Amino acid sequence: MKKIISLVLCAAMLICMVAVSSAETALRVAWWGGQERHNQTIEALDAYGAANNIKMEYEYTSWTSYFENLATQAVGHNLPDMLQMSTTDIINYSTNGQIVDLKPYVDSGIIDLSNIEEGSLSGGMVNGQLAGFTTGTNTVTVIYNKKIFDQAGVAYPSNEWTWSEYIDTVKKIYEATGIQSDIPFLSEARWVVESWVRCYGYNFFSEDGQSLPWAEDEKVLAGVAKAIQDIADGVKAGYFIDPEIQIAWSTTEENYIVQGKSAMAFLLSNYYGVYCTALGDELGMAMLPKMDDGEKSGMYLNSNMYWCISSNCAQPEVAAAALNYMINSTDAAAVIKTDRGISLSSEVRNFLATSKDTDAYTANVLNYVSDVSGVVAAVNPADPAHSAEPISVLKNDYTAVMYGEMTAEDCVADFVEQATALLPN
Repeated sequence: MKKIISLVLCAAMLICMVAVSSAETALRVAWWGGQERHNQTIEALDAYGAANNIKMEYEYTSWTSYFENLATQAVGHNLPDMLQMSTTDIINYSTNGQIVDLKPYVDSGIIDLSNIEEGSLSGGMVNGQLAGFTTGTNTVTVIYNKKIFDQAGVAYPSNEWTWSEYIDTVKKIYEATGIQSDIPFLSEARWVVESWVRCYGYNFFSEDGQSLPWAEDEKVLAGVAKAIQDIADGVKAGYFIDPEIQIAWSTTEENYIVQGKSAMAFLLSNYYGVYCTALGDELGMAMLPKMDDGEKSGMYLNSNMYWCISSNCAQPEVAAAALNYMINSTDAAAVIKTDRGISLSSEVRNFLATSKDTDAYTANVLNYVSDVSGVVAAVNPADPAHSAEPISVLKNDYTAVMYGEMTAEDCVADFVEQATALLPN
C-alpha cells in the first residue's frame, strides 16, 4: 500500500510539474486589425508555439477598441506579454514604464540584427531605450477600383497627379456611374494633413516635438483649409460617401471599396493586400496627390507599428524570442507577407520578392513602397510625447467639418491653437 501511495504521489507531482511547466511557457500576445490579420497572425504564432512547446494565448480586436482594452489592463498591471503598439502610443507606454527596453535582448542575440540595419530601429527609440521593434515600413496610398474607372471612362491616376485632378476624378466617376469615393482618411485625418503640409516642405511635427513647424505659414494654412473644404463640398454634393456611414466601419469587410461600392480610398499601404483579398480583385495604387501650389511630393514613410514586451511579462526572454520570429522568420513572412509593413530584414524582403508563392498583391506593395522610397529621404521617427491629444483634436475637428458642424477654416485654426497649447514647449 505504501508503494502504491508513493507511486500515486509521484504521478501527482509529475502532473503538477508538467502543468507548471506548461504555465511557465504560456505567452499572451495582443494586436489589433481585421479578420485577415487575425487569421495570419494566429497561423504564424501557432506554428511557432507548436515548434517551441509554448502555449500561445491571443487577444485581438479592431483598432477602435484595442487601446481601451490595453488601458484597462495597464491599470490592473495585467498587460499581455507581447503586444502591438502604435507610433502614437508607444511613447506614453514607454515613459510610464509599461513596456520594457528591448536593447538587452538585442545585445544577447535573442533578437537578431544580422539582416537589419541598426539605424532603422530609430523609430522605436524612446528616451534612449528601444521601446518597440518596428514591424515594418509603410506609407500612404490611394487605392482605386480599375473596373469602376473603366466603367466611367476615366483614366487611372498617375503618381504625379495633383489635388485638383484628384477632386475632378472623384466628380467625373460619380457623374458617370453614381459611384462615390471614400472621404480621405476620415478615421485618422493626420495622415492626409501630413501629406498636404509636406508638399510645402514641412514636417508635421518639429524635430523636438514641441510645435507644428507649418502653423505660422499662411500659404500652408490656406492650402490645408481649402483641401478640407473641397472634401466637405464633395460630401454635400454626394460624390464622397456620407461620413455617418463611413465612420461606422470597424472591419475591412464593411468598407465600401471591398464591396465594389467605392471608386477610391486613401489607405495605409500595408492594408492593400487585405483589401484586395476581401474584394477578390486587384486594386490600383497611386501616390497621394500633390497640392497644386506645393513644391514637392507629400509622400512619407513611417514605421508601421511596433512589437513590444510589457513590463508585466514574467518571461521576457520567451517573448523576445517570439518577437524575433515575427520580424526575422521567412516562415512567418510567408504567412503574414506585408500586412504589418515592408520588413526591416533584408532576408525577409528578398524572400518575398523572389518567392514563387508571393502573390500579386504582395508584389504590388513591395514595388509601390520601393517607388515611394525613391522620392522620400527617410523614415519618420515615432510621434513625439503628448502628440496623441493634438492628433485626436484634428480627427474630431476634421470629422465635424464633414458633418457640416464646423468650417474648414475653423477646423485648421482650432487644431493649431489646441496643438500649440497641448505640445510641451
